[in-house]
Amino acid sequence: MNITDSFVETLYTLKSRSLPNLIVREARLCLMDEVGTMVAGSAIQGDKLGRYLDAFSGDDATVVGLGRRASLQNAALCNGISGHAYDFDDGHRFSTVHLGSVVIPPVLAVTEKEGLSMEDAIRGIVIGYEAGIRLGRCIQPSHRNRGFHSSGTAGAVAAAMGVAAALDFNKEQMKATLAAACSSAGGINEMMENVSTMKPFNVGRAAHDGVTAAYIAAAGFQGPYDPMLGKFGFLRTACDVYDASVLSLETDDGYNICGGYHKPYASCRHTHGAVYATVRAVNDNDVRWQDITDISVSMYGQGVNGHEHTDIPGVVAGKMSTPFCIALALKTGKIGIDSFVDETINDPDILHLTQLVSVKADEEMTSWVPNKRAARSTVTTKEGKKYTYQADYAPGEPELPMTQQDFEKKFTELWSASGKSPEQIKIAIDMILHHNGTVAEFMQQLV
Repeated sequence: MNITDSFVETLYTLKSRSLPNLIVREARLCLMDEVGTMVAGSAIQGDKLGRYLDAFSGDDATVVGLGRRASLQNAALCNGISGHAYDFDDGHRFSTVHLGSVVIPPVLAVTEKEGLSMEDAIRGIVIGYEAGIRLGRCIQPSHRNRGFHSSGTAGAVAAAMGVAAALDFNKEQMKATLAAACSSAGGINEMMENVSTMKPFNVGRAAHDGVTAAYIAAAGFQGPYDPMLGKFGFLRTACDVYDASVLSLETDDGYNICGGYHKPYASCRHTHGAVYATVRAVNDNDVRWQDITDISVSMYGQGVNGHEHTDIPGVVAGKMSTPFCIALALKTGKIGIDSFVDETINDPDILHLTQLVSVKADEEMTSWVPNKRAARSTVTTKEGKKYTYQADYAPGEPELPMTQQDFEKKFTELWSASGKSPEQIKIAIDMILHHNGTVAEFMQQLV
């Protein structure tokens, strides 16, 4: 059995089992998190997505928040882009894949179009997460170091295998789906640089290509013997070092969906630990932000590079800047979807606080990654007093998880900001947690 066969065997085995109640609940919470970000994201991406959809025809699936429908691939693409628009969607620190936005949009589109049930969708979500997490762990950090965006690459495989599981493919169809996904997987980290607004495109395209890969397999196309580790296979071209052992059930019992993180802050995940540590240092000691003269942050190296800047020319730069996010949290008390606007980007108090923050890499903390993504913040006041707090985990990690109440609060905030009424929000939450009918019935709430 080659590497591809082993990976397919893992996913097929888990797909064929009856899902434990705990896993179903986790999948529904992931669904709540993603649906919230999709609806909110559609409000800011709607005009661009509308212009994109005007060039195509199709009436297969719902485009969330836009009041229109599109082809399967384009519905998945647009909903994936919306889901990642605010950078408020979930992820996984070991694989570095934003799983919700690559897996859930294509699974919902396909199960809606095919008249399938919520049970089918949940199965697809669980297996899609499993595929993305295992493959991401296999190729990181070498994959990222080569410049690839894992949400676009491993995300395409996650999306494809999620759709294959939702459609209840046999083992041969799942292998063909994996082959097509490996060939179409793509995405580069340059999309996060300077003025670019295309980071969500990597995510949406992965969702799009996942649909295509599954239907190519369903049509009868067959891939090579080993698309993952053949002479020019995915693992050989995507990274210099890989760990194929994590693709097998010999390393764990599966259902890794419980190992992901969910974001309490609407900014890059690498900012969260430092924000949390600084807020704790300030709040635990009753420090006023007006009395701060210096904030020194030490953290893991990967979280520093590209996130230590204090020049904030726009919203994207603000979301990616640890100093700005710390300053934003200290003055406003939150980092929500309405926090990154011209008013805050140009706020003199926030910009002053931003300049007081220095971020440096700590060798010991760097050695802890990915088991821990720690941050330590020392706040100095005008009186010369210093207060320090170290956060070994950012809030929302499995070690510091969000509660169901936290999920519902975040969902309510996102939907309220998008103009949804309290009654619409209540119905949507109830359906996410309890609906067992068709996905099409559920999607009617997301128009």
